[in-house]
Amino acid sequence: MDISIVIPAYNEEEYIKQTIDSINRWMPKSYLYEVIVVNHGSTDLTEQLASEAGAKVINGEAMKTIAALRNLGVEHSSGEILFFIDADITFSQLWSENIEKVVRDLVDNPNQICGSLPKIPEDSSKLMKFWFDPKALEEKPKYIGSCHLLTSKKLFQEIGGFPANMETAEEFTFCVNATKQGAKLSACSNLVVIHHGTPNTLFSFAKREVWHGRGDWTNLSSILSSKVAILTLFFLSAHLLLIFGGLLSPFGNVLIPLSIVSILIICLFSSFMKFSKQGLVHVLINSLTFYIYFLARGLSLFSSIFSRKYKKRSRGV
Repeated sequence: MDISIVIPAYNEEEYIKQTIDSINRWMPKSYLYEVIVVNHGSTDLTEQLASEAGAKVINGEAMKTIAALRNLGVEHSSGEILFFIDADITFSQLWSENIEKVVRDLVDNPNQICGSLPKIPEDSSKLMKFWFDPKALEEKPKYIGSCHLLTSKKLFQEIGGFPANMETAEEFTFCVNATKQGAKLSACSNLVVIHHGTPNTLFSFAKREVWHGRGDWTNLSSILSSKVAILTLFFLSAHLLLIFGGLLSPFGNVLIPLSIVSILIICLFSSFMKFSKQGLVHVLINSLTFYIYFLARGLSLFSSIFSRKYKKRSRGV
């Protein structure tokens, strides 16, 4: 077997068939490959649809995290090259035209992690396109997202797989551990994939980020290693300062403007660092989205404090 494609899934009946169908359509015929769906105790037709589409379905109900699901999938794999994708990802013709070169490079140089950030569907809202479309073009990301991550089984085993205790952000730690072993991260923007479950409204975007952010608060090390977590703490502090200033009128004239300016600076600075190449309009619009982003990440802190139970990732998150 050349390639094993591992897909964690929980209640993914809306997308799982088209995901597997797209793999079968666009995977070059020269490869022997297997599709492994690790079912996280779905209560819908995910298992049946995946099996009918030709996937090997593994029971992962006992696993606590998506990271553990992916590791379990690898345990049942036989390919020397590993593809990790989400259950709502589809490949494209451009992906098919460029994947062979990437796989050849992985075979020759197994000490690397490749992949690409997905594009979002054409019918997505303009606000979400301003946020997500530029990310798909990043040439030097700090990590490769596990929604479309390619690596060798050799490297995967050397670094011990994904950190199974992490509820989210496991791909960041996975990439950090790999680079500590001397591995190279390679973004391949010509491997075009579509992420169909991408949020289409600010509410669904915020809901997703509340879940995503929980991984940043796993322990002190995860907090200190995450720039997002640190900025979120400053963001929350500025809001506390705003509330404090509003309640204590003698200090309000100083604290309220200071806190408002601090919040604006955090959002504008973050947007500039991420989207300056796209121009002023992207920076300004995405600074507003960053406000929702940091607000959601702040809520994820409270979510992780008051609910330590692992949450399964269902559609819309």
